[in-house]
Amino acid sequence: MPIDPNKHQDIYHYLNRVSPISIETWYEIAKILYEESFNRGDYFAMIGRRENHFGIVLDGIFRAYYANGKGTEYTKTLFTPTSFKTPISFIGAYSSLASASINHVNIQALTNAKILCGRYNQWLSLINRNKEVSEWSRKLVELFFAGKEQREFEYLTMQAEERYKRFREQYPEVENLISQYYIAQFLGITPTQLSRVRKKIFSEK
Repeated sequence: MPIDPNKHQDIYHYLNRVSPISIETWYEIAKILYEESFNRGDYFAMIGRRENHFGIVLDGIFRAYYANGKGTEYTKTLFTPTSFKTPISFIGAYSSLASASINHVNIQALTNAKILCGRYNQWLSLINRNKEVSEWSRKLVELFFAGKEQREFEYLTMQAEERYKRFREQYPEVENLISQYYIAQFLGITPTQLSRVRKKIFSEK
């Protein structure tokens, strides 16, 4: 069942933080959205499938991760609610969606969560007929590219302590909600390294 746009004004304001969306366009977007709940450990997207759903995170935290043949996991993105300080809330397996190809990334709920979901083919239809949605999508792609570049810069140039401090600045709400194991994955360090970094930082206070 489509959502009531009047009950999700917070999402309308979130969309406007990316690029201006009129109230009329918001009503059009709301027609293709529905609410879905996830339990901790559930998957929004899985490797090997052709994905056709995107979402906007209302509550909870998701991670996008890869796994090699030896079982080692690499967390590349944390998706967080629109209410967070620096939200990455527009969730989806973007490469699979854009190319209609087999998906190569898992997206998993790290907490119980809620998402406003929609079918990507319906979103594409909106893009093709609504200039505001088209501009919003273009702006989102720019923001993701900029964020990816910044994350790569931090990963390649910052020491573990600097990366952890940056994480706490960017995601102040996350640390007490998910396991330190996943935070270490996201930072590209081992849980033991993270424990040492945290011990050093907190002992200095």
